[in-house]
Amino acid sequence: MQAHLLLAAVLWSFIGFYLLVRGALLYGDGALWWPVAALAVGALKAYFMLIPSARKNIVRILSLQENACLGAVYSLKMWGLVALMMVSGRVLRSFGLPEVWVALVYLAVGAALLLASGLFWGQWYRRRVV
Repeated sequence: MQAHLLLAAVLWSFIGFYLLVRGALLYGDGALWWPVAALAVGALKAYFMLIPSARKNIVRILSLQENACLGAVYSLKMWGLVALMMVSGRVLRSFGLPEVWVALVYLAVGAALLLASGLFWGQWYRRRVV
């Protein structure tokens, strides 16, 4: 269970941070209010979508047997959502949209993942073996 909480925290944090950096690099030099708006959208997405999802996942992880495989960090439904998000990212880039729009999506999704990862980190910290 500890390993699953840590793995979920690391995955959400790493991917969130990666998308934030990638979005910032893609955005380049432009009006500052667009990235700020994207981060605000990401915060709303975290609050209304990812934090509730993380809470459900934490409850599910806490109910796992201690010897459950690491792949059980997510349910099959969540793994399907992960695959869908990866494919969506590829499709978004293949549409030929301006990089600035892709960057803003990356910033919003990255911010949402990074914010919601705090739930996993908090749960892992409270339950870690000292």
